[in-house]
Amino acid sequence: RINNEMPNTLLLAEAFWLMEGYFVRTLGMHRVYNSAFMHMLMKEENDHYRTLIKNTLEFNPEILKRYVSFMSNPDEETAIKQFGKDDKYIGVCMMMVTLPGLPMFGHGQVEGYAEKYGMEYRKSYYTEFPDLHLIRRHEEEIFPLMQKRRLFSQVEYFELYDVYNGHGNVNENVFAYSNVSGEERALVIYNNSYQSVSGWINFSSGKVNPADERKNIYRRKLSESLNLKHEDN
Repeated sequence: RINNEMPNTLLLAEAFWLMEGYFVRTLGMHRVYNSAFMHMLMKEENDHYRTLIKNTLEFNPEILKRYVSFMSNPDEETAIKQFGKDDKYIGVCMMMVTLPGLPMFGHGQVEGYAEKYGMEYRKSYYTEFPDLHLIRRHEEEIFPLMQKRRLFSQVEYFELYDVYNGHGNVNENVFAYSNVSGEERALVIYNNSYQSVSGWINFSSGKVNPADERKNIYRRKLSESLNLKHEDN
């Protein structure tokens, strides 16, 4: 009824304990807070978050684009306290703006503020100044990606990949995924650990086509996902 009578209304749910899918599938929410993104990537429970994405792709990929990913909110510690100000912060922030769905920045996150912010605070109690180096990294590494959200926000061409090491085992710490919009193509790879890694990717993880009544699960080669022609060598 809301969709019919008030089509410009956005229903955004605050979900928790991995109930995100229930809020968008059953309760009809347009977007839902994806708390798993913040908690699992902060704790480097990378295998759990990769499994969450895989399960969603095999069940209904459309759910992914309803997620609101964030690194902090008024109920949690600031993004700076959880992720620092260096490459781990930039890497997770890069994932936040290149995964399907909607990215959400917290108050003072870009400036590098460490004081927790909430509606119960009438004023700030810390004397803090904007971190110009962190702001510059946002301007150079994050904001250009945000200007291309059309390339990342949808799920029709989104694919997730397993990264294999030299022994043929999957490295669960590495997130590798691709997406396509028109003639633009993107391949994102991020190692959410402090260990050096190397490896290779080829086929994507399983994904169901929502338009297929039989719900067959398919896998694509990386070259196919990026529309690369073999004659290009």
